[in-house]
Amino acid sequence: MKNKSVYILLSIVLFSIIMHLKGITSPLLDFHAWRQTQTAMIARNYYENGFKFFNPQVDWYGQESNKRAGTEFPVFSFIIALLYKMFGMHDILGRFLAVFFSAMSSVYLFLLLRKYFEFWYAYISTLIFIILPINIYFTRTVQPESIMLFSIISGLYYFINYLENPSKILQLIFSFVLLTIAPLVKLPSLYVLLPIGFLAYNKWGWKVIYRIEIWLFNIFLVSNVFLWYRFAKTGMDVLPLKINDYIYMLKILGQPKFWIMHFLSRFVELTTTYAGLLFFIIGFWFIVLKKHLYFFGVWFISVVIYIIAIGEYGYIHQYTALPYAPINAVFIGGGIVYAWNKYSLVKINKILLILLIISIPLHSLLRIRNWYKLSDLWLLNAKEDVSRISEKNDLFLCNSKTIPIQLYHIDRKGFSIDILKSDLNEVKYLIKKDMSFFLTANDKRWSDDNEIGKYFIKNYKVVCENEDYKIFDLRKKI
Repeated sequence: MKNKSVYILLSIVLFSIIMHLKGITSPLLDFHAWRQTQTAMIARNYYENGFKFFNPQVDWYGQESNKRAGTEFPVFSFIIALLYKMFGMHDILGRFLAVFFSAMSSVYLFLLLRKYFEFWYAYISTLIFIILPINIYFTRTVQPESIMLFSIISGLYYFINYLENPSKILQLIFSFVLLTIAPLVKLPSLYVLLPIGFLAYNKWGWKVIYRIEIWLFNIFLVSNVFLWYRFAKTGMDVLPLKINDYIYMLKILGQPKFWIMHFLSRFVELTTTYAGLLFFIIGFWFIVLKKHLYFFGVWFISVVIYIIAIGEYGYIHQYTALPYAPINAVFIGGGIVYAWNKYSLVKINKILLILLIISIPLHSLLRIRNWYKLSDLWLLNAKEDVSRISEKNDLFLCNSKTIPIQLYHIDRKGFSIDILKSDLNEVKYLIKKDMSFFLTANDKRWSDDNEIGKYFIKNYKVVCENEDYKIFDLRKKI
């Protein structure tokens, strides 16, 4: 029996790895490359500058890039840096790390579900979790989302273990560490306190207020998160941590496009699939309303609250929908098993169910196929030219609409500016901050005939040029 359990867990790990193999060797130029290069940039600076954990650095502040950046808790980047130390600096190591945490998330989801459901409910829900579009892609990117999701699922698992036997304080400690990591790496993950609170209340009722360990659990968790982000706020701006920033992000809640995008488009296309939505509805009815397993309903509601609470940030960034993946998979898997047990005795029903189930992974693969496409491949060649014409400490001004990408791939510090949204005075101001070179792609963001283009051509020598990009030497005017 023990060997069988091992084989089951290994099958989950193997299936998860297989589903994340596509694009595993790709450079960080696929969808959401800006966020991936930011994570990898911090890892590279750890690796090159002495592994000072409490001094994460980014490269887009020019001469001040050596100052501490106000980032999320950088444990994911730090682990990548440790992998660089062991195996050399390769982007694929960051992807491997994300895939590892994704596989472990799947294992812990299965173990958690086995506490509530029979084998097939848990197993199928876990497989569904692995193949949901949002999970396939964003848990193989170089972002902390994979460790966030792992921390939430495994943290809930250990908390439930503790509730089953409150004398096992070690289980509570495991849960505390993991559930603290989640909001440290992604602040909005504090939503997990809602299902935690429900589980504790469901165990003890109002007597939970007399449980000192539960008070300490919550107080220390929130305190650690507060202290880190208070510390981060004193660093160079990376995160929108000002109260005015948050109020601004909430303004979008008054616009219909926010609700349409999240609940009519993204929820279905990325977190359930169309066929999966049907099973989701059946599963929600069966698990929450029929079996009265309200914990899963509270988990789902807490994710909905989180999506609303992050406002415009969630509207812009697809990966913020990732917390839906495990709980949606629970309902979809439950709906599949319930429908199969009830309707599959009739041949036509069985065929229809099989087709609906098969459509879930097909939808997933088709929906995200364009996300794997690489853009700005010219940067791979530009890095060689940059290495040839400049020194490591030369600062670059880059013409880019996304801050980290160009600076990361050319391995230089400096500033990024979107010429299309800037004026000549801003360009001159940045050049005066000891910029040595200007890099621009020969694309729609650049023109030789506009004011800024004419200024560079008139005043600075082109030291490298091809059909894809050009580099100006800013150290001396013509």
